[in-house]
Amino acid sequence: MERFQKADDISRLKEAFHRVFTKSDPFGNPFQKTLNERVLIFPTNGYYLQENQFHALMKTMEQVGQGTFYVSESEGDSFTLSQDFFSELAPHHWGSENTIAYEDYQSIPLVVENSLYSPHGEWGLQVSHEDHAILAGTSTFIDAFKEAYPEWEEDKEKFLQHWREVNKEFSADSTWIHDFLKQF
Repeated sequence: MERFQKADDISRLKEAFHRVFTKSDPFGNPFQKTLNERVLIFPTNGYYLQENQFHALMKTMEQVGQGTFYVSESEGDSFTLSQDFFSELAPHHWGSENTIAYEDYQSIPLVVENSLYSPHGEWGLQVSHEDHAILAGTSTFIDAFKEAYPEWEEDKEKFLQHWREVNKEFSADSTWIHDFLKQF
């Protein structure tokens, strides 16, 4: 895992990020129109994928011939080039190979919403602070992911059940869910 701290590297990551995402919004539809296949993943392990979810993503990358990926803290404006990228307060960005161990992935200090994405724009995933992630990709990529992660079919129902309980117990605003789920 390599942390990027130079403006040239951040500029390159920003370009890759925008090949996949139109914005950072794991509660909406943040993906470019070219990535029209989507999967809801729930629950995550806070700001991290669960181990089986992570392994499914790495296996999928390997199957489609993608060896590297980026991880960016994507909450807020994480690609402002005027920042001091050596500051601990600056958004962090990393690059990794798909052979990374789950423990090494969990050692990345992710404390805000974040994105994992392809350098070439073929797939992307955003992890929310509400324990869900959204994945989009090409048909080939998503088909391979669904095969590697068969739990995807249950995740949408688990997500809905969770928000029913949250709404019942806390009267939380869940009006966003109906529009959010249309993309899946």
